[in-house]
Amino acid sequence: MKKFLMASACVGGALILIFYAVTRYGFYISLKEKDISADFITQEKEFYKVTGDGEKQSIKIKGVDMTASMPEHTAHEFAADKKDYMRWMKLISEMGANTIRVYQVMDSDFYDALYEFNETAKEPLYFIQGINVYDKYNYGIGDAYQEDFYGSLVSDGRTVVDIIHGKRMIVNNTRGGNGNYRHDVSKYALGILVGSEWSSDKIAYTDMQKAYVGGYQGTYFETGKDASCFETMLAKVMDQIVIYESKKYGLQRPVGFVTDPQNDPFEYADSYNADFDKYEKPVPEIVTYARQLNKFNLLDAENIHTTDENLGGYFVGYHLYDFCHDFSLYLSKEEKERLKDILPKINKERSYDGYLDLLGMYHSMPVIAAGFGMSSARGIVSETAFGPLTEKEQGLALKRIYEDMMAAGFAGGFISAFQDEWDKKTWNTSYAQDFENNDLWKDVQSEGQGYGLMEFDSNTCEVDGSDEEWSKADFVFSKDGSKVYARMDGEGLALLIKNIDVDGTYVLPIDVTAESGSDTYETMDVTFDKNADFVLCLSGKEDSRLLVQTRYEAIRENYLKEYKGEDPFLEIPVKNDKQFLPVHMVIKNMTMVKQLTKENMYLKYLPLWETGKLRYGNNNPESDDYDSLADFCFGEHLIEVRIPWALLNFANPSYRLVHKDYYTNYGVEFKEVKTIGIGLGTEKEKDIALVDFQLKWRKLKYTERLKDSYRVIQKMWR
Repeated sequence: MKKFLMASACVGGALILIFYAVTRYGFYISLKEKDISADFITQEKEFYKVTGDGEKQSIKIKGVDMTASMPEHTAHEFAADKKDYMRWMKLISEMGANTIRVYQVMDSDFYDALYEFNETAKEPLYFIQGINVYDKYNYGIGDAYQEDFYGSLVSDGRTVVDIIHGKRMIVNNTRGGNGNYRHDVSKYALGILVGSEWSSDKIAYTDMQKAYVGGYQGTYFETGKDASCFETMLAKVMDQIVIYESKKYGLQRPVGFVTDPQNDPFEYADSYNADFDKYEKPVPEIVTYARQLNKFNLLDAENIHTTDENLGGYFVGYHLYDFCHDFSLYLSKEEKERLKDILPKINKERSYDGYLDLLGMYHSMPVIAAGFGMSSARGIVSETAFGPLTEKEQGLALKRIYEDMMAAGFAGGFISAFQDEWDKKTWNTSYAQDFENNDLWKDVQSEGQGYGLMEFDSNTCEVDGSDEEWSKADFVFSKDGSKVYARMDGEGLALLIKNIDVDGTYVLPIDVTAESGSDTYETMDVTFDKNADFVLCLSGKEDSRLLVQTRYEAIRENYLKEYKGEDPFLEIPVKNDKQFLPVHMVIKNMTMVKQLTKENMYLKYLPLWETGKLRYGNNNPESDDYDSLADFCFGEHLIEVRIPWALLNFANPSYRLVHKDYYTNYGVEFKEVKTIGIGLGTEKEKDIALVDFQLKWRKLKYTERLKDSYRVIQKMWR
């Protein structure tokens, strides 16, 4: 009996180990060669679905990126559950999309939702599964052949193959989703896309390593004679993915990789004299376009080929963004010669000045837009954006890009993304945030948070000139018959001023911190009973703006060198300076200069955008005249206004954190405040009283709302 129990225990232990090896690590034994087939293939420049009778149906990708991002959570927390995914997939399908893309391994709820949705949907939603590299290794030291880079791509590639086939269990995954992946969704998996973005430094460093020169001749992928070391690494990764699915499941599907304009296959002019000091001894014929664009890599999908055994095929995805206007003018002489048959044919009237045409004509395999987007956020990052876009303008811009890419011969593309992402950071605002907790509130000043077709609306009132949503609890103070109400909500400080003449000019001093501020606004000859950091000037529909006292101007201390070439600490503004300045944000400078010298370096300074200028309009989505960018609105003897938190130098309104004095702390440090001061007066008024407003952050209540851009895309795709 004892031997039987011991034998049973051994057998049971062995079965558990086998189960663990199969479900956790994808272990399998191939006893015989499987017949290989493919449900999806690429041929020439198109994707096809192969039907049961061998017929091919062309698929034009009308796609949207999906993440697990939700308010008060980062995307990597996977706070969305199966019901959330099902609801979003229904909306995506109703918009007319036929494909979704995910950047990484999602939690099992996503795949369960995809399976259940498609089993009952009239038209299925296909998906492209992405795999990426952990930022620590993508932007860290070492080359791309290290285990944490190449090894993780191969390992994750095998993992997603098992997930697609419903034969994987993942526990404690720190780089992606977890769960028991039990549903076979392979018949909806249009392809696998390697990478989401590559560090340019990583590519350049890898390409310099002579140890990896020699190319690759694999089972399903191989490289041409001109392939770089990084391209060879990608060929190996893609080959290993196809080998794994072919041997284990007898299936193949298209596999491709992601790149972008900064790492595209085109060379830009960069003549350089070894003895040339560009700041002191300019040489007339010097051109530095590639250096200005930080463009020093050539990643060419044409250097990777499929073998005859590859049934699924191969494609390339470009992450699209405004890279270089009039780009064709700045290509090197040799590149212009190489592309002489293509460049005359590109249509510069199309999006990105014809860059889409160049990609479409250059490549021999299907090209997709692996993420293209426009933001409806209030803040901007580029001088080429011509200001923020309303939701409708966002949709029309996306429509134009999609139509242009299809006219350029693309196989389709993915709008990035379906929902707004509160945890996104933007380079020109993140310096001022408590960015470890920026998912707790909606920063409308961060351009990266407004790319979705659906927003999470956390406003407690709409700026529409109506006081119906306001209550007695919001009352702060009254003055000469006028009444001021205030609220904190997910986007900003909302104010209601009642019993006033909307045609008049009003001054509202706002005090955020006692460390700075002035009791005098010299320009209007107005004084306050205590120091104020900001002045809100309401002066008609066209000339209302927020002003900041010079000492508390955030971009001066952080960006003065970049936008003016001066050291902010050489002449520090005095604490009680009576000047109040327009609130600006720095944006990108895409000006191309043939010859950078000490005298003309100012041409590369960062431009400024007056983001404190307020926009008049109706911000209520239910209104016929809805303006998604409106900051203030007039009603009958009242004004409603909402000031974004970032404009008031709040680093995190949910924790009531504001900026400390920049010149005492030498940078952006935070402090908690429990109240802010608010006053109300008119021009040339003396001693305007500031009344304390208690800052009480309540747990946000938000609703999902489809933007106007969703309906623009729906009209195009349906």
